Amino acid sequence: MSENKEEICMKAFKDLSEFTFVIPSQQRGYKWTPKNVEELLKDLWEFTTQKTKNIYCLQPIAVVKNGECEYEVLDGQQRLTTLFLLYKYLTQKNAYTLNFERDSNECDKSRWKFLKDIDKEEKLDNSQIDRSYITRAYEAIKQFFESFEKNQPSVFADSENKDIKQIFRSLLDASRCQKSVQVIWYETPKEKAHETFRNLNSGKISLTNTDLIKALLLNRVNGLPANQHETVARQFEEMEQTLKLDHFWHMLSSEVPKYPHTRMDLLFNVVADVKEKEVQIDYRTSFRWFAEENKKLSLEQKWQQVRHTFLRLYDLYMDMYSYHYIGFLTYYKTGDSIKRLHELISDNEKMDKNEFIEKLRGDIKKAINPNDQKQIEDYSYTDSSRKELRELFLLHNIETLLQRYQTLKNSEQYKLQHEYEQFPFELLYKQSWDIEHIASQTTNELKNEKDREDWLKSVEADYPSYFNDNKNTSEKTKNKEDFDNLYKEIIDYIKKENQDYIKEDDKNNIGNLVLLDKHTNRSFHNSLFPRKRRIVIMADGLASKDDKEQNVVRQFIPICTKQCFTKAYNKESNVKLGEWSQADANAYLKDIKEKLNKYFTNEK
Repeated sequence: MSENKEEICMKAFKDLSEFTFVIPSQQRGYKWTPKNVEELLKDLWEFTTQKTKNIYCLQPIAVVKNGECEYEVLDGQQRLTTLFLLYKYLTQKNAYTLNFERDSNECDKSRWKFLKDIDKEEKLDNSQIDRSYITRAYEAIKQFFESFEKNQPSVFADSENKDIKQIFRSLLDASRCQKSVQVIWYETPKEKAHETFRNLNSGKISLTNTDLIKALLLNRVNGLPANQHETVARQFEEMEQTLKLDHFWHMLSSEVPKYPHTRMDLLFNVVADVKEKEVQIDYRTSFRWFAEENKKLSLEQKWQQVRHTFLRLYDLYMDMYSYHYIGFLTYYKTGDSIKRLHELISDNEKMDKNEFIEKLRGDIKKAINPNDQKQIEDYSYTDSSRKELRELFLLHNIETLLQRYQTLKNSEQYKLQHEYEQFPFELLYKQSWDIEHIASQTTNELKNEKDREDWLKSVEADYPSYFNDNKNTSEKTKNKEDFDNLYKEIIDYIKKENQDYIKEDDKNNIGNLVLLDKHTNRSFHNSLFPRKRRIVIMADGLASKDDKEQNVVRQFIPICTKQCFTKAYNKESNVKLGEWSQADANAYLKDIKEKLNKYFTNEK
């Protein structure tokens, strides 16, 4: 903004009194409804009752300077007109001058003359559309105050001033250093007026909360000292770029903000300690905190808090343990996310590293096992939600990575100083995730002939001994009933070949389930273990042009899922790669219990 010499600052309503605002002819007329007016008045009244806030901040007034005290209004006509009407009702005075270019030279038809005399109007004026809206708005203001004084005298019980009109007058007459109504003042050069107006009306202008805070900090008049501008601008850019990294961002947040929200807003909201509900109602909530004059904290001190908060979050990101545990809690996500991060930073400031890591582990345990009664065996495909299962397997993957890291770090040979492998939380949100059975259920879901043919070819490659004794099986793929019988025969044959097969009643247990992206899972098509194993290995990156499976897409495969399909958990010498056996499931379950024993301590 500094390159374009555009200025954003705050002005109290009182500061506008000497100005003339020119409303260009291309702008639409006044369109606020009585409901819009009433909502503003209710907000203002609520603000008067709040002792901790000194600024009621209206949305931007975008202007171009025409002369010493004259400004062309690019955006803000509706707010300026409504505030004019409110002040007129309260004081019978003109708050400022409005000059409408569309008006003819005939004085009796001018909007300005009509506005000046609005308090003298005795009935609704429908002669022009603007006059109709203006008189309705003025009537809404009048009814609000009359109704308020008549029906709610109890609200003044503890107040020295029982005159609601006087309370509102004081608010509008107050200076910037007092409890006051203020506007965001956006002044743009004359040569950019057309571009700015076009962008405002197409929703493209970047008056986000972050832009406003940046402009406030770097404002030449009442921002930070001029000798700090270059440093702050550089630091601001550095933080913005870092927050754009999905790997960093998704440790802190499960969602990518949509315009007008920005990633920097999260940082500002945490520092301002605002509530998530407040931000949902008004995304500029933290800007108001920064703009508000505070005896305890100067603008410079507020910026230092922002910088300190960012650096502390970045330190947590660079630590293998805090990165993973915070990322898990973000994925779990309950309650106010701004409050959660605020408390997280507060805990980190008060505790040493080990205490903080233990605190994070405790938070995870409270989240997934709040009563300390849950056991790993309690999880199953039928009795647990998909969300619960995803959380359990995510935590198993995290603890597996942390243990591998710690082993290498403690090694006299390697003495690893930095992480070598992290769980990419960003992919939890960019990909869709399933819970997959390792050993397939015997339910036949192959409804079309092509899927049945593909399945039979893969099984023939993996179990040739059956097909040597059974010829012409390919003919049985055309009829679904014939194929169902063949399918059952093959499954029964494989069970006989492998005496340690997993029984049907146990296939929904945790030892037969893994976390897998939806695309890879869908490519299985009810395949048996050998083909699933090939697809997982290829999806993880070990694919070539000679592979028979040509439709496998490269995907992120979680480490524990890879270890299941490569039989890494079963250390026995007689392990078989062609089937996922009960022994494999037992070894896998044992590892889950060992890795997660800090969260599930009780035994059956």
